Amino acid sequence: MELELHDILKIHYASVQLKGLTVITGENNSGKSTIGKVLFSLLKATNNVRQVDKFKTDLLIRQQLEMIGRMLMRRFSITGKFNRPEQELPLLKDIPALSMDLISNVVSIDDVQTELEKAARQMSFTPRDVSIVREHCKKIRLFLISLTSPEKALKEEFTQISQSEFQEGLCSFGSNFSRITFHDDTADAAGSRMEVEINNNTINHVSLMGYTSLKDVTYVESPLYMHILDALRMADTISPISSRKPLNPFARIKAPYHLVDMADKLASAPDTFSLPPFDDNEYVSQLLRIKELTGGAFSVDSKTKRLTFKEGTHELPPVSVASGIKSFGVLQRLLQGGYLSPFRLLIWDEPEIHLHPQWQVEFCELIVELVSLGIPIVVSTHSPYFLQGLRYFAAKKGVEQSVTYYAPKQNPDGNLCDFEDVTDNLNEVFTLLAAPLQEIMNVDEARNTEQ
Repeated sequence: MELELHDILKIHYASVQLKGLTVITGENNSGKSTIGKVLFSLLKATNNVRQVDKFKTDLLIRQQLEMIGRMLMRRFSITGKFNRPEQELPLLKDIPALSMDLISNVVSIDDVQTELEKAARQMSFTPRDVSIVREHCKKIRLFLISLTSPEKALKEEFTQISQSEFQEGLCSFGSNFSRITFHDDTADAAGSRMEVEINNNTINHVSLMGYTSLKDVTYVESPLYMHILDALRMADTISPISSRKPLNPFARIKAPYHLVDMADKLASAPDTFSLPPFDDNEYVSQLLRIKELTGGAFSVDSKTKRLTFKEGTHELPPVSVASGIKSFGVLQRLLQGGYLSPFRLLIWDEPEIHLHPQWQVEFCELIVELVSLGIPIVVSTHSPYFLQGLRYFAAKKGVEQSVTYYAPKQNPDGNLCDFEDVTDNLNEVFTLLAAPLQEIMNVDEARNTEQ
């Protein structure tokens, strides 16, 4: 599998091979996180489109129509001007039939929206109520596009998710044209290929050939978000299709898509600690190793439905748990939920941040062991300590051939970076990352200078 980026934000060019473990290293503000977020956005968009079929689309459309119907019922009960909704608005008399008519293109969503808005105004709906009806229809329109035109749906979906992730245009400063390409030769005999072209920060062309073998992706930005899982699960994302949830007009926050996705996974994983949904002793051993390291396990409280950390007989909320324990807890919950597998990619941005040196080593070993079991993982790091840990355990586990390392090289103008494969030349990377420590090692010299 290969991801190619041309003139995307801080990145002038990057060609990243995903063999097993992909390590993106380098200094801050060089584009490391951009690679992970672009990959997340593209894979999420592709798989959201792939999951849409006629049956699921029918259910989703019915859901939107039923919510509109309930709004009408409330308005009827408040105003008392009409007898029954189905008498005044025959359109909603048979929602299942209307849904199938929309899917079969017997009626158009534009005509349905026009009639619904007209009825809403006749029943003295507020402008906000009319706007909500319009948003329900917009969502139905996007569901229908997903069903009939995968490439058009992918364009819409990627646009929405990338806006949620970056909240800015993707073109590099000074560039009017950018391109993203993802090729997966593991999908089938012909392989799969996705390409996104961006002009003046507007996605104007998307091509899709086949589907990637990766069925899902999880992006972990920080384990500290375990503090606010409930708030994140209630948040709206920008993307109308990919959230797959009813519109929440009362949501107080909008969160990046990867945060809501992670929150749903961590909160919905089953609590059976020793036996994940897939019966595989190798995965169980990883879970038991995490429990041994942290002294407990995260689970959802049966009464409050909130995530807690159980340590012996004690139960603690995530906010009272050490940040390092939460890092291992994220792995625990993802494994329990079946969200890590050979067909599900994990992207973790700077996992070393919340770990002391010994736990950095332990975390590196867990990451490499998961890679040895076939789980594809991408990590970004600027820690020479963490980088060496990954390198050491890859050698120890015999998976060095499945690990690739990439580092940025600044362009002569100093604004953009090219990411280069440094797998065979890690010494330069260690020298760069360790240079600040070398500068402050000689304390005696510092004393003499001060005197």
